[in-house]
Amino acid sequence: MTGVQASAPGKLLLLGEYAVLDGAPALVMAVDRRVNVRIEPARPGCGWLSAPQLGIRKIRMRIDAGRLHCSGLDSDALGLTGRLIPGILRSLGRAPQEIETINIEIDSGALFEFESGQSVKLGLGSSAAVCAALAVGLSAWFGDSADSAQAGKRLDRWLPVYRDALGARASGADLAGAFFGGFSQFRSAGENADCRALTWPGELHWRAIWTRRAAQTTDYVGAFDAWKEKDPAGAAAILARLTGIARRGADNTADSAALLEACRAYCAAMVDLGEAMGREIMTPAHQSLADLGRRRGVVYKSCGAGGGDLGIALARDPERLRAFESGVSELGGVPLNLTISESGAALAPSRPPDTGE
Repeated sequence: MTGVQASAPGKLLLLGEYAVLDGAPALVMAVDRRVNVRIEPARPGCGWLSAPQLGIRKIRMRIDAGRLHCSGLDSDALGLTGRLIPGILRSLGRAPQEIETINIEIDSGALFEFESGQSVKLGLGSSAAVCAALAVGLSAWFGDSADSAQAGKRLDRWLPVYRDALGARASGADLAGAFFGGFSQFRSAGENADCRALTWPGELHWRAIWTRRAAQTTDYVGAFDAWKEKDPAGAAAILARLTGIARRGADNTADSAALLEACRAYCAAMVDLGEAMGREIMTPAHQSLADLGRRRGVVYKSCGAGGGDLGIALARDPERLRAFESGVSELGGVPLNLTISESGAALAPSRPPDTGE
């Protein structure tokens, strides 16, 4: 085999943040920015990893004590990738030393933007997209007979590996978006997860907005869990509100007006959640964009755990959405020209090997 190439899309979480961790439905949109993974044969014992967004360029790799190591690098610098690759190999039943027989190139640049001379994550679920692309690519490379092209079976198989590599509580909605593509409803119940495809209401228009600020989801989830332990009664009340809104939205995805109203209500509930947690879910940048949205007849909400990253503006009238976009840059936001990606994680034709010239 001369090479394998796989890719997976990023995602936006439209509805269900936080509540999805406790079994509420979440609405997920896969977007047309993808992570690409290329796997090629290496010279014996000389397999390397290249991940430019991590500052890694063709550095020899090995697996030791269940962790990926790259020559001259602290293993912590590899982040989630350093735990994902060994986890995927274990699930495939491959020996650790087999990693030294291949070269792996991970390009997640499409899920980053340049800000002040630095590459900054957009918050499009790059970790989940990397996991999905690696799982599909490495399964193909090692001729894994258990691999299935069905997104649901892939999600069932790889979600435990992804959660274990994260080392933190995760619903898996982002991984579901990476495998399923399109617009979907996700629900998690303990070790099990379910995802089903939906049709986006054509009369509902949207635009993703980047706040120029990165956020760390695991920090916010940790704060959320700590708050639940400290104030179980208060947490139960807000979670019941979030869950009710998420269910109404999930039950009415064909109704653009109902879905729009669910997003409006969920945004207000997220503001209250942030105040109760003592964490800034709706940052000043998000709040300014939400205020602009109200003035222009547009619903704006943050996407994901909050604290920065991305938001989404929605309107049934495209002219109102355009009017909103015209004022975004003055508030420091960046409109992103994203569309829904109908295709999830998949193999792609492999490009010719890199000759090094």
